[in-house]
Amino acid sequence: MKNMEHVCNEIKSAAYQNHQVFEKIDHLMAYYDGLVQTSHPFMPSGTLWSSNYASDIYMSIEVTLESIKMTMKAGHLTDAFVLMRKLFDTMLVDIFYDVMRKSNYDFENGGIVEEVDNWIRGKQRIPRTEKLLEFLRIASSSKDIYPFFGWDTDLKVYREILDDNVHSTGYNNLLLNCKGLPFVGRVDYLDDAATMLVQIATVHIAFVFFLNGHFMTPHDYEHYLDEDQTPPYGNNRWSASYAQAAFDEFIKPHAELAAFLKERCVLDIN
Repeated sequence: MKNMEHVCNEIKSAAYQNHQVFEKIDHLMAYYDGLVQTSHPFMPSGTLWSSNYASDIYMSIEVTLESIKMTMKAGHLTDAFVLMRKLFDTMLVDIFYDVMRKSNYDFENGGIVEEVDNWIRGKQRIPRTEKLLEFLRIASSSKDIYPFFGWDTDLKVYREILDDNVHSTGYNNLLLNCKGLPFVGRVDYLDDAATMLVQIATVHIAFVFFLNGHFMTPHDYEHYLDEDQTPPYGNNRWSASYAQAAFDEFIKPHAELAAFLKERCVLDIN
């Protein structure tokens, strides 16, 4: 009973409850909340869907991040890692279908990309991860940004670690979910979670800047158009404050990637 109390104290400790991972999650949630709002008015090509499906994906990502935070705060780390694997999949699927939509635009079919439209309508499953990544490696819309990320190194290792929690491949994967069991070192696992979460999210955020920078223009531009006023010159290249904040925190630490996006993104990024 004494050991169980020790574990509960660890979860309640400041080192655990105030861990940097929770702040990172809050910042990511703020980014995706902003992205939902500013991307919604845009209609993506390649599908007959009546709204911007991407904004729904961003909302789902925000909710998953909230769930990860809640399960981590409660000390259910296995469940949090399982949700992180789901987050990884959701972000990868969003990138894949966005690239598919841009790379395979079909003029003869009215601009509809059947793979994307069928997936949205629940008529087609996503391909296996290996096939998905191979497509991103060679597709015209993603081949330039693809090499910036360690798909076969760090990201592959992260997928394997998270898969171990999904499939309970080790006894420790079960113990991490039981906050009342005498299992110490949970703060170290939060360190690992923060590293994985930031790197996974950085990939997705970078792709959004590269492929859909126009999604992150502030509402000022839309307001001018609604009022039948001419926006100030260059207003359509302004970046929303949440986008600049995410760029500063998650992209700028990677100097080559930041320089690439500044050159290739439609937005003016500081």
